[in-house]
Amino acid sequence: MRYRMLAASVGLMALLTALTACGSSNPLGGGEVSGDLKSIVVGSADFPESKIIGEIYAQALEANGFTVGRQFGIGSRETYIPAVQDNSIDLIPEYTGNLLQYFDPETTVTTPDDVLLALFRALPGDLSILNPSPAEDKDTVAVSEETAQRWNLTTIGDLAAHSAEVKFGGPSEFLNRAEGIPGLREKYGLDVAPSNFIAISDGGGPATVRALTDGTVTAANIFSTSPAIQENNLVVLEDPENNFLAANVVPLVSSQKKSDELKTVLDAVSAELTTEDLIALNTQTSGNAGINPDEAAENWVRDKGFDKPLQP
Repeated sequence: MRYRMLAASVGLMALLTALTACGSSNPLGGGEVSGDLKSIVVGSADFPESKIIGEIYAQALEANGFTVGRQFGIGSRETYIPAVQDNSIDLIPEYTGNLLQYFDPETTVTTPDDVLLALFRALPGDLSILNPSPAEDKDTVAVSEETAQRWNLTTIGDLAAHSAEVKFGGPSEFLNRAEGIPGLREKYGLDVAPSNFIAISDGGGPATVRALTDGTVTAANIFSTSPAIQENNLVVLEDPENNFLAANVVPLVSSQKKSDELKTVLDAVSAELTTEDLIALNTQTSGNAGINPDEAAENWVRDKGFDKPLQP
């Protein structure tokens, strides 16, 4: 299921004021703030989708006269958020719901606009976000096509009648986190016994997909832009109660390097990036025959016309 960002999201952006604040130390060692707002270091987390989006940002900025450095594959939020705050990097792709949970682990909001508003309130002053994209990569509950047909499944709630038979696969923390098994029980009546939960620690990757396709598990937690969904004819069950947080792609930038020109370029990029684009880009870079993330990004940038300066 895909979300469209509401027009109100743009208005909400005005609630976040770009404040200047001192950075904190981070494992990358920190850096000095360049006074040149057109000199930007772009980072990424250590997974292909983040590298692709980071490269899209970098190439679009270069086409508009920015001097861009790259520091990709940094790792987890615990490493790269301090890196933005400590000026090791200036900009990194993020996801609204995941970023909100980092700063507010007890959040209960789930819809796109509520997540965005809560994120404005939770961000420290030395960090800013730009306009989110309609592109989204979020948690899902997926089943095999055979299971969906056999039990006539469309929504997560349709699984509830089969709770006793459901073996659920996901990362170990999914068993106890609010939007994991407890959330599915509360919002949909899907009551998976702890003994029927199978921990698979590959973030919805090949081991999780294999467990789903070979029948080891009945349902699994898989991210919505995984190429494996289409490649294995998996069925993503609808989440009408918004159990899972909205997770729209959003540029996270050091408030000290945020500028009108940076915002203009990246807002234009974000407006064009779709969930279907993410799925296609991830598919292009997956497997032994996949192309490199920078090549996939270059193709997208060219196809969307961001390889040339934006027209005023």
